[in-house]
Amino acid sequence: MQRVSLSVLRPGMKVAANVRGADGRLLVRSGTVLSDTNIKKLTMLDIGSIYIKNPLFAAIDVPELVREDTRIRLIQALQTAFAGYQKTGELDAIPLRGIVNAMVEEVIGNRDAMIHTYDLRTYQDYVYAHSVNVAIIAVLIALNLDYNEAKLDDLALGALLHDVGMLTVPGGILMKVGNLTPAESAAVQEHARQGFEIVRKRREISTPAAHVAFQHHERFDGTGYPRRLKGDAIHEYARIVAVADIFDALIADRPYRKGLLPHEAYEIIMTLADRYVDKKILDLFLTNVAIYPVGTVVQLSGGQTAVVTQVRPGLQARPVVKIILDPGGTLVKNGPEIDLARQLTTFITKVYSERELFSLRAFSASLTG
Repeated sequence: MQRVSLSVLRPGMKVAANVRGADGRLLVRSGTVLSDTNIKKLTMLDIGSIYIKNPLFAAIDVPELVREDTRIRLIQALQTAFAGYQKTGELDAIPLRGIVNAMVEEVIGNRDAMIHTYDLRTYQDYVYAHSVNVAIIAVLIALNLDYNEAKLDDLALGALLHDVGMLTVPGGILMKVGNLTPAESAAVQEHARQGFEIVRKRREISTPAAHVAFQHHERFDGTGYPRRLKGDAIHEYARIVAVADIFDALIADRPYRKGLLPHEAYEIIMTLADRYVDKKILDLFLTNVAIYPVGTVVQLSGGQTAVVTQVRPGLQARPVVKIILDPGGTLVKNGPEIDLARQLTTFITKVYSERELFSLRAFSASLTG
């Protein structure tokens, strides 16, 4: 399947993954053949991108760390908890614990899976979907630090609630397109302190988990907020969540920009080691990131166009690919697979952007075939 922006959708394309709102409501079902009406509906829902089916690599299986129904349950529970706080001024996190435990067990069971796919979210759902993604990524990182299940559950709850302080930030600031004023920036930064005040009063949330909300914007070099903590003075939970938070923010679609491709986010986050984030934790995280996720379309050094079919931990830069177009742009039926970890003289020379992909006649025609 292929993640594409709404701007390049065309009638006849087939949806490859369910699109849901933050409340779990099904907005567009997987398998739907898009019409002009569907595309207009998606545009009105403020969804940045969706996954479409591509028959050129229909047999490719994209592994998932957590099932879709688990993500939905987490988002729904988080939405209920946040709505309860806005109504009563009290955050009830007890219902979250059971669902968090189920998520942790799934990540443990899939701990060898790479991070390949990214959820589809409307702009209004960003805080909920982002919080769930951060929790999942944080657990994956902590597995590499040999956390036991009790600590994983504790970390996951703190990660899920890391942005609860955003409930105190005016919605107009959160959805603003363009630069924030100094006063607006200060209001956003205050969410870290406010989040800590919200969660630290709850018995079901440990002190270390509560400090995730307080410290996830501290920087490893001491230039972060709200207390300019440095290095190991930042709790390890918060250092883990900082990495997950930055990566998910980079790849997410926002009102003012499309999310970065994984290899672009990978390159950016590597530059933040020991400045914004702890290099030790970042390195552990990067071993689980598919630089070229399954389904990525790339150009090889021989001029062929290929799709990534398999990525292995430690070999992210040398995936297995399947040839789909020859150097002249002609479709190659049943093209060969090449393991770049074995064929060392063949390299990935670029990742196709959406605009480049849809300029390839054979590729574009296959999506509406």
